[in-house]
Amino acid sequence: MIIQLLSILTVISLIIYLYYMILFYLGLKNRKTEFNHSKPYVSVIIAARNEAKNISYLLTSLANQTYPAEKYEVIIADDNSQDETQTIVQQYCDKWKNFKLVNVIGRDKVISPKKNALSQAIEKAKGDIVLSTDADCLVGKYWIESMIASFDENDMMIGFSRTKLKDWKKTNLTKKFEHFDFLAMFFAAAGAITSGKYFSCSGQNIAYRKQSFQKVGGFEKIKHLISGDDVNLMQLFRKMNMKVMFAFTNHSYVYTQPVKDLYTLLSQRSRWSSNSKWQIILNPEFFLYLLSVFFITFLPFILLFVFWQLALGVLLLKISSELLFLRYGLDVFSEDKNKLMFYPTWFILQPLYIVTVAIMGGLNIFTWKK
Repeated sequence: MIIQLLSILTVISLIIYLYYMILFYLGLKNRKTEFNHSKPYVSVIIAARNEAKNISYLLTSLANQTYPAEKYEVIIADDNSQDETQTIVQQYCDKWKNFKLVNVIGRDKVISPKKNALSQAIEKAKGDIVLSTDADCLVGKYWIESMIASFDENDMMIGFSRTKLKDWKKTNLTKKFEHFDFLAMFFAAAGAITSGKYFSCSGQNIAYRKQSFQKVGGFEKIKHLISGDDVNLMQLFRKMNMKVMFAFTNHSYVYTQPVKDLYTLLSQRSRWSSNSKWQIILNPEFFLYLLSVFFITFLPFILLFVFWQLALGVLLLKISSELLFLRYGLDVFSEDKNKLMFYPTWFILQPLYIVTVAIMGGLNIFTWKK
């Protein structure tokens, strides 16, 4: 009886998973790269806490954007940093008139400090469009111009992000896994959004109209969730039938720093995973997709011991669909196709990784940057 139930659950999960893989693939294939040439005033928002080692690189790149200086401002919300972050930011504010420092208050009174910091910065933003990235990210000189040019009649724009690795061949296993897994998630997110399924995104590269942000009530409805200033905000936009698009131009892409070790990776992904349970309310379809990913990742390996014919067939279909999708994703985002050689390692590690992250996320076992 148990074997039959596991078999049925595996087949159902496979059908759901393959449906979305096809949907994501078609989304990437039918992507739009039309641009407009308007130059609205933009507020670049950055929440920072103890980022003295990273933030100068980001601020330097933001000071040298091709977007007209009189058309954008950079607001850095310092969330009670205990290092030299505020001093560094103030130096940039003294040099560039369009740079502004906001000293965040009330950190100890909120569940989600980052949403609190972002909210206080957005309150002071003068821009029609809010463009946000993380303090440890790196952007190119065309970033603002490219992200804004991708706006049409949409309310939110999602940008691509990936970890920055100096040398793929010399990179350790943890950082390779993070990089490859990150690419897979973004390929799926981009394909989903382009297909009208607003499933996932990252605060490392996101923009939205301030008026639309205010219309959904800002972060008020999700302030009780410790994370999700990106994906859960997008769900609020979706629930109000607002339009979300994905930016596919290379100049809009962002780099983020890789994790230092395995514990940091698991903690980060567990924090992201903690948002999954809330999707039952925010986006049931997304939750269904996440369940299919969870089950199809490890159930076939269990079935190998009791019903190997079915398990082998499921694994072959899963592997084939993933390889085709990932190869196309690497091409769409101009990534080195040789990275696909890492797929077998990623595939083998996925079951343990997915289960671990799901359990930790469900129990809120993770640490936030202090």
